[in-house]
Amino acid sequence: MPDDYLRKVGEILRSAKPIEERLREFCEATGEFLPGVVSSILLFDKDTEDFYLRSTTLRVSPAAQIVHHSSAGTIEDLVLRERRSITLREVHRSADSRFRGEMFFFPLISADDPLGVLVVQSVSENGVAEEKTAILGEAVLLLSDSVGVSLREETTADRMTKIAAINEAGINIISTLDISRLMKLVATSAALIMEAESCVIRLLDPQTGKYGIREFYGMKGEEDQQDIFRMDKKGVTEILKGEPSVLVRDTASEDNWTEFAGMTRTMIMLPLSRDREIIGTISMFDKFPHKTFYPTSFNSDDMGTFVKFIRYVEKAIGNAIIFERSEKLKNLDESTGLPTLQYFQSRMLHELSRGRRFRRRLVLMICEVVPRIPEKEFSAIDREEWVIKRLAKVIRSALRGYDIVARISEWKFGMILPEAEDGQMSAIPRIKKAILDEVDEIRRTMRDLKVDVRFGHASFPEDGEDHEKLIFKSNILK
Repeated sequence: MPDDYLRKVGEILRSAKPIEERLREFCEATGEFLPGVVSSILLFDKDTEDFYLRSTTLRVSPAAQIVHHSSAGTIEDLVLRERRSITLREVHRSADSRFRGEMFFFPLISADDPLGVLVVQSVSENGVAEEKTAILGEAVLLLSDSVGVSLREETTADRMTKIAAINEAGINIISTLDISRLMKLVATSAALIMEAESCVIRLLDPQTGKYGIREFYGMKGEEDQQDIFRMDKKGVTEILKGEPSVLVRDTASEDNWTEFAGMTRTMIMLPLSRDREIIGTISMFDKFPHKTFYPTSFNSDDMGTFVKFIRYVEKAIGNAIIFERSEKLKNLDESTGLPTLQYFQSRMLHELSRGRRFRRRLVLMICEVVPRIPEKEFSAIDREEWVIKRLAKVIRSALRGYDIVARISEWKFGMILPEAEDGQMSAIPRIKKAILDEVDEIRRTMRDLKVDVRFGHASFPEDGEDHEKLIFKSNILK
């Protein structure tokens, strides 16, 4: 009988079945060897110092892999720390009791690495015989070796899979130059690689100096998202204070994060750096390993994986920023800093499409400003550009913040006024007055300056719904 048990568990542990199935069959075989016992395998997590119930013959809800408890002050911790088995038996048992309760704890050690504990509970009439517990101790040695090898293989395979996924995602990320598309790709890739439920990306806005949310990935509702954003903001504060990273294993057990318990369990955050400056952060929330429905904790291995992924992201963001700047320079007039004709045309098509969709009016205006500087003036061409630069500034100031103005030729400025119900009546006089006031100011240093100002305008949809008709009408200058 003992030999049959050892042979059976040996076959179970040497099989090619997944580790979860082998552990379950081991527990079942132990129950057959010691009828009436409940056997459970708890694996030890060195990062969290928790015991996780990996397999058991108990009926457990939720899934066994989610049930865990801290190791501090437990018999399991004593067994594993001192690497010895412990047996608990009833001492004050009443004389008329028919059954005896016992518990056996066996440490699981492989390659000098503490893996966990096998816990056996027994309720029987005569108790478990010494020879049977000795046989059980031999089975535990086989179990320890099998678990050790399987966990090492599982960890290596998982790490290699994630590295391959990071390298593949990294190629796609680095080749993406559009910053908005890049943010979406980074968020989805990070969540998949890190097995996270949610991802938040913040980037530094150079205009405001604030780290604003540029992308969110996740299935949480709006109210839950706000909770995540609050936790993310607290993490960003820690990063900006000098923390190299933020790892929250369990909000319920970490004093600084208990306010978020019940909202999310775990978070991992790293800064995004460029030229030694923090340009943003990426944070992940709630880790859901494959085939599980309950969040587990991020750990130091996850941090190592995340760091590898972040290196790709930083490189990609650097490339995207350089590309965005070069594109802006292409679309900006060097003298005035206003957008060029190319940008103006693309925005006009966009605003027309928006006007059709929402049935909103749109005014297109052309303003021609021709400075006439006496030929006797030295370097008149340079002075024309100086005048145009000043006039471009007052035209921009005379418009609303969301109006579009561009330098579309040497002397012409194009303007798009979205939702301008009275744009053709009020904008032209306002702009013309601003130009003439500025000309008066310029004449203090350039007395003989004269400026010819002419306007043309067209309204959508009154003057046409086609961009060509609107351009033709607006180019009739008066």
